[in-house]
Amino acid sequence: MQEKYWRYMVQIKAWIFYLDLYEESSYKWNRRINVFSAVVSSTSIAAWAIWQQFSLLWSIIIAISQVLNAIKVYLPYNIRLKLIASFMEDLKYLYNKMEYNWLKVSNGELTEEEINELLYTFKNEYTGIENKNMKEEILLDNENFKKEADQKTDFYFENNF
Repeated sequence: MQEKYWRYMVQIKAWIFYLDLYEESSYKWNRRINVFSAVVSSTSIAAWAIWQQFSLLWSIIIAISQVLNAIKVYLPYNIRLKLIASFMEDLKYLYNKMEYNWLKVSNGELTEEEINELLYTFKNEYTGIENKNMKEEILLDNENFKKEADQKTDFYFENNF
């Protein structure tokens, strides 16, 4: 039962790293869109006067900027930022509770039945966290994030346990 508890604790930590990478990527895309829109909006009048020979190109860029501004609240990056932040906060709290109890589990202070109860409690808490924060399917599997999250997880446990 100790091994089962350990694997679940590692899985939660890996999920935290994975979500952190997803959040960082979403933040970067959201920032890129905002910067593009801001640059186009603030330079459109000056550029229009200077680049009259490229007026068609510039009007296309302005149109793209306006469309992006109109739809950006519906883009997955913007939605992900809100949901992932809350999800990660709750998961970190859950992980901390699991890590705190790991000493009792690893030292054999708990019976198999007590470890099973503790694990069951944490799995139920995880389900509640997931239901609260991830009502919509907004995360597509990302193999690069998985690989990097696994590396961070390995590094974390090698250096902390």
